Amino acid sequence: MSLDVSVLSSIEQTNRNQWNHVVENAPLGSLYHRYEWLQAIESGTEKEPKHLLVEKKGNPVGILPNVVNPVGPVHRLESVMPGFGGPLASTDEKEVIELLLRAVPEICDGTLFFSRFQTLDPGYIRYHEHFRQHGYVLDVNACRFVIDLSVDWETLLKNMSRTRRRNLKRGNDQTYTVTETPLTANTLSSFYVDHTAVMERSEIPALPRSFILELENLDDRMRLFSLQVDGEESGSILCHLNDEQSTIHYAYSGIRSEWFDNYASELLHEHAIRYGLENGYEIYDLRRTSPDFRDGLFQFKSQFGGKAVPLMTWERGCPKPARNVLQVGRTVLTRFR
Repeated sequence: MSLDVSVLSSIEQTNRNQWNHVVENAPLGSLYHRYEWLQAIESGTEKEPKHLLVEKKGNPVGILPNVVNPVGPVHRLESVMPGFGGPLASTDEKEVIELLLRAVPEICDGTLFFSRFQTLDPGYIRYHEHFRQHGYVLDVNACRFVIDLSVDWETLLKNMSRTRRRNLKRGNDQTYTVTETPLTANTLSSFYVDHTAVMERSEIPALPRSFILELENLDDRMRLFSLQVDGEESGSILCHLNDEQSTIHYAYSGIRSEWFDNYASELLHEHAIRYGLENGYEIYDLRRTSPDFRDGLFQFKSQFGGKAVPLMTWERGCPKPARNVLQVGRTVLTRFR
C-alpha cells in the first residue's frame, strides 16, 4: 500500500470532484469539509489555506482542511474556521488518519504554534485516543441544540416550552409571510447589514462581508428565509443544508431587536423546521452556544425542545509544550477581564 501526503496552499490545487468524493464517502464528512465551502473561505477571507491531502495511487483517500488563524502575536492551524473540520478518511482509515496527524507538526513553521480541530459530529470521539497519542487535548467549550425531525410538527410543538408555544401562537395570529429569498449579491448584502447589527448587539465580531457574499456560490446548500409582518420586513435567517449529515443548520441571524415584538425568531425557526420536515432532513440544528444552563442563549435555544450535544475540540502545541503556554495566557486573560 502506497499512501502519499501533500500540502495544498489553495483548494484549487486539487480536483473538486475527487475531494468531494472523500467527503461524501467518509462517515464523518460534512458540508464544512466540502471543496465549495473551503473555496468560499479562501475567496472571502484573508485566512491562508494549509490543507492536507492523502492519495493512494494518485486518488484522494484522506483530507484534513486547515486555515491559518491569528492567536494574538502567533498563529494556529484551524480545522476549520468558519465552520467545522477534522480529518476524514474514505478508506484505509487507520493508516490515513495516522499519516494526517503526523503531517500536522511538519507544516507548523514560523509563528504557527498550534493545531486545533473544531468538530461537528460527535462520532469524532472514535479518534480521541489516536488524537491524544499525537499530543491533542480534548476540550468542550461549546454545545449545539439539535431537534429530531423524525416526528411531526405537532409532536415537536408539544416538546417546546410553554413560552415558545405561546409566542408561536401569538406570532401565527398576525398577518405574516415567510419566503425563501434567492441568494444574490444584493440579497446577501441586505442580509449582512441586519446580521452585523445582531452581532454588534451580542458584542461578537461578524464574519467578513466578503465571505457572506461568497455563499452565493453555494446557493444549493443555503436557504435564506425572510419574514414579512403586515407587509413590512421583519428579519431573516440564513440556514446551511448539510446533506452529508441530513441536517439543516440555523447559521446566521438577521433579526434586529426591533422585530422581537413580531415574534420573528419563533416564526422563522418554525418555517425552517417545517422546511426540514418537508424535505426529509433528520435534524434541525440551532447551532453553537455556551455549555452553561445559566446562559440566556442556552436557555432560549433549549426552549425549542432540542437536546444539547457537545461540540468537541482537540488542540495541540507545535511543539507540544506550546499549548501549555497558550493555556497560561488564557488563564491570565480570564482573571483580569
